[in-house]
Amino acid sequence: MSQRLDKQQMIERIRANHRDPRNLAMHVVGSWFLFRAMKRLFTGRFLKAVLNGGIGAALLVGGHQLERSDAFSIFKQGQARGEATWGNGQLATRT
Repeated sequence: MSQRLDKQQMIERIRANHRDPRNLAMHVVGSWFLFRAMKRLFTGRFLKAVLNGGIGAALLVGGHQLERSDAFSIFKQGQARGEATWGNGQLATRT
């Protein structure tokens, strides 16, 4: 049971939510912190991994707050149409 996502609509939504240069800069720095958190997690430095992951996530979501856009709109796009959506970490279909 596979659901296809409309790739063109997803790309348009991403472009619409990432127009502010401050948001893009915060995404670059936030992504760097998240990659750093993964490295720390694999090397056994759990506390530093959590700290870097929290900072990275805050920067990613904070960038959308500056732009006044929804940070999770890509995951919510299918809810209105009853398509596949993310819920509890699993792909589920809405009825």
